[in-house]
Amino acid sequence: MQNLKSAGELTVDPVAFVREVEKVWQARDGAAAAAAYTDDAVVYYGQGQAHRGDKLRQWPGNWFAYAKDLKINKTYRAHGGDCIAGTWESRYTNPDTGEIVLERGAELFMLRGEMVYEHHMWQHSWVEGENHDDKGFSTS
Repeated sequence: MQNLKSAGELTVDPVAFVREVEKVWQARDGAAAAAAYTDDAVVYYGQGQAHRGDKLRQWPGNWFAYAKDLKINKTYRAHGGDCIAGTWESRYTNPDTGEIVLERGAELFMLRGEMVYEHHMWQHSWVEGENHDDKGFSTS
């Protein structure tokens, strides 16, 4: 990728970075997704959950094996320092129930050069067709 900034700041085009991440996830390429992380990288998600080391390297391929028909679109939102922020929308079939699951999420990528060393994800998932009362907040 193109070198744009000095040390301590992004050295990649942040919009192109998100497009490349989207491309890899749309292709459901677990090896390419795992290769984007530094050896000491950590992915934070859920309630105190994290992927590191071998678990992180296996996570994308495991996810793609589970969500075999995953469709995902990622959108660049902002950047600053060594951080790129984005959002995503996705859909896949839950292999256990056959239900279509829809998701919206947000993520922060912290980069060292072209590699992600820290990744934070937040998401909300729901079954297609479920219509919850809109009370201005979510408890599910």
